Amino acid sequence: MGFLGTSEIFAENDIFEYPLYHTASLVPGEKSYEISAPTASVLGKRMEYFFSAYISNFTSEKILTQNRQIIQNKETLGEIDFLLKDPVSEEISHVELIYKFYLYDLDTGTSELDHLIGPNKRDSLNQKLERLKIKQFPLLFHPATRELLSTLGIEPQDVVQKMCFKASVFVPKQFQQISFSKINPESIAGFWIKASEFTFKDFGQNHFFTPKKKFWPVPPKVNQTWFSFDQIVKQIEPLLHKHFAPMLWMKTPEGEHLRCFIVWW
Repeated sequence: MGFLGTSEIFAENDIFEYPLYHTASLVPGEKSYEISAPTASVLGKRMEYFFSAYISNFTSEKILTQNRQIIQNKETLGEIDFLLKDPVSEEISHVELIYKFYLYDLDTGTSELDHLIGPNKRDSLNQKLERLKIKQFPLLFHPATRELLSTLGIEPQDVVQKMCFKASVFVPKQFQQISFSKINPESIAGFWIKASEFTFKDFGQNHFFTPKKKFWPVPPKVNQTWFSFDQIVKQIEPLLHKHFAPMLWMKTPEGEHLRCFIVWW
């Protein structure tokens, strides 16, 4: 399952001021569930669906509400992702769910966290953390949220706020042995290269597939349709021309399955 198979981007709680919500890993042989998300869903909505299924099937927590938009004077202020209740401790948690793909770019910023950017350089880890801090978590205490909380019998000061921040990190191909001090090393999911580095000399013996974004979390080994180097180049050239960095699933002659991004910048 792509959702549970993706690690949290931070392994420790001291990176950010809000505590982390960790999902458990599935144990081989453990009871499994067939969970199918709506096929038309975008990536973010699919992950919310899978998180909800995880809570319902693998924890004792109860979902009090999820994906509730907060509206004031016909303006949408934001969304409360999940309010959960632990039946034993009776703790109420406000969990913000984040699911991201980041490239580790040594030319961006000066610190480990600065280096993590979106595949198309349109977002970054630091931008997301800042948004969580100044907008998403404070939304719980906004007067417009009080009606929702009142219907649930909840006082905002009694709620523990947490983030479940899952991410797949892709490192430069030439620096795949990077040692992280803050980022969870288990979040490393593949490598990235520039379009000019994607050559027949280095990759021509492999087979490829470029999944739609909503399928990026899926393990490549489940794929059954593969294309040659020349075929995949024709498929990704229009994306690169439009400044979209495609993810590629790659199968080597030895049967190894890899994930990588080809960037246009």
